[in-house]
Amino acid sequence: MIHVMDGVRPSVRRQQTIVLSQPKPAVAALSPQPRAYTVGMDGIRRPVMPTPREAVVNMQAAAMEATPVWQMPSLRLPQIAWKRPAIAFGLVATALVASTVMVGALTTPSNSTARASERSAPAPNAAVKPAAAAAVVPTPQRTGLQQLLDTFTAANADKFGIVVKNMTTGETASINPDRQITSASLYKLFVAQRIYQQIDLGQLTYGKAAGGDTGRNIDGCLTVMINVSDNACGRALGTILGWGAQDQALGVEGYKQTSLADPQRTSAGDVATLLTRLYSGTLVSASSSDKFLGLLKDQRVNNRLPVGLPAGTVIAHKTGDLDGVVHDAGIVYGPKTNYLVVVTSGPWNSPGNAPAMFADLSSQLWNHFEN
Repeated sequence: MIHVMDGVRPSVRRQQTIVLSQPKPAVAALSPQPRAYTVGMDGIRRPVMPTPREAVVNMQAAAMEATPVWQMPSLRLPQIAWKRPAIAFGLVATALVASTVMVGALTTPSNSTARASERSAPAPNAAVKPAAAAAVVPTPQRTGLQQLLDTFTAANADKFGIVVKNMTTGETASINPDRQITSASLYKLFVAQRIYQQIDLGQLTYGKAAGGDTGRNIDGCLTVMINVSDNACGRALGTILGWGAQDQALGVEGYKQTSLADPQRTSAGDVATLLTRLYSGTLVSASSSDKFLGLLKDQRVNNRLPVGLPAGTVIAHKTGDLDGVVHDAGIVYGPKTNYLVVVTSGPWNSPGNAPAMFADLSSQLWNHFEN
């Protein structure tokens, strides 16, 4: 009899010895035993839970008899079996190892599975490409003014030097701007510039005779040299300057492809630089600029760029023709903007066909800037 704090005598568990047969591991005489109970301070009768060693014995018996453990009755520890501590320790260790291996197998993925998962999973922050990403992205196409010039010169790019510039916005496009070519009568633009500069400096006057059997003074020769491209006055004024003697000064001023030495040469880029400075008032004095632009606006050779412009459009320009080369260069004054056009071309086998090409380009440029 056991005395407890609540005064109730709990029953004492009976013991039964299990005899293990050595030849064939089996549980001998496993018969149901009454469960042991205890009564707590609250007066409730509860079964006594088996000890760990009793649980191990139950597991062994269940394995041998193929009887589920939860259907086995509570057993007392065999007094004979547990007299050998090594056997008891081995049974407990076996159960612990088995349970550890099973839990690890259920919770830990294999190394091969983990590596495969790592290979298939995208890297952190890596962009995952959708299936539709295989579509080819179209290459951006050049548009606007430069595309216009590229298309125009596609069949004869090696024969053109072109510079086009919006004088209001500064938009510029070009084809071979530094291509040096025989200047033909475009040299007269550079002669006029040097003459006006010397007049501004007081080294020349408009009333001085131009010489060269022209019968004109410098003012008269400037006029016909520009508006009707008179060659006699061009030669006379070039002689006053000294022709090639002006090349060093022209080079210092940025006209790298221009020479007044025989044969005269220039480029679309150099002509564009001269006209840009004239338009902005930085080439010569204000009074000389007005005279120079006035002569260019009074141009009488108008079979190229002007043909592609609406009637009445003002263009200050100068042409050139010599040995198969055909040029036209000037500033167009439109209702929306003013723009510069310089076209040098050739040499052509049939230069007579070139003016129509100039007119076509002029029309396209007008539509680009004004429509």
